[in-house]
Amino acid sequence: MVKTESKKLFDRKVKKFFFRNEKERNLWIRLNAELIRYSQKTLNNGDEQDLGNIDKPYSYLWVSNNQLTYDEYMCDNPRMSLAELSAMSHKELFKLSKQRNQETIKEIFGETFKDNDFIVLSDDEDFS
Repeated sequence: MVKTESKKLFDRKVKKFFFRNEKERNLWIRLNAELIRYSQKTLNNGDEQDLGNIDKPYSYLWVSNNQLTYDEYMCDNPRMSLAELSAMSHKELFKLSKQRNQETIKEIFGETFKDNDFIVLSDDEDFS
């Protein structure tokens, strides 16, 4: 996201601090980037790519940093806690993320939402 666009997006928003220090924040960014990489590899049956650089647009670290920045201004909590990212396997995190996304969709669309309106992956499907 271009810096001027992000300034408009976060205008009049208060930044929340989810972590005790910058080291924890950077750890969250790295662990989330690894989850994003795992998700992309799983969904696309692709090769495992490098995490990239936080300053390189569209790299996993860049995307993860953007997600956290968005969460800090627009959400009450990060999309995954540091404890979840630290303790759960990528497969478990992938399932949890999918579940949370479906819950969000149901909240937004209410009764008009049907599971078969979207691609739903089986919870017991093996992604390895």
